[in-house]
Amino acid sequence: MILDNEFRENLVDELDELLEAYNDTPDAEPIVDFVIEQLELYADENGIDDILISLEEEGELDAPLKEVLESEMTSNDEFEYTGEEIVSLLERLCNIEWDEVADDNDEDEDEDEDDF
Repeated sequence: MILDNEFRENLVDELDELLEAYNDTPDAEPIVDFVIEQLELYADENGIDDILISLEEEGELDAPLKEVLESEMTSNDEFEYTGEEIVSLLERLCNIEWDEVADDNDEDEDEDEDDF
């Protein structure tokens, strides 16, 4: 499934902000609930029907995405609770690709910076 790269960046930032509120390692359930909620909001805003079912099918998951994501986060002792790690796990599980079209201007700016 292809999703907007801007959504990815915003999700990483929002997860990082949420995780800052925790002093210790957070419980995976509220973090996964937040991710699921954000996916559903994104789907509503973009006219995507049944995004969770589509992601589960794309990733050929044996259980609902919520369960699989929680399990993956809690079963790995080395898992780091950061926005980037959580979104990377989500994209690996569901074979998500990110649409780079919105970032064409950013890439041009990066190329200009490399010239210096």
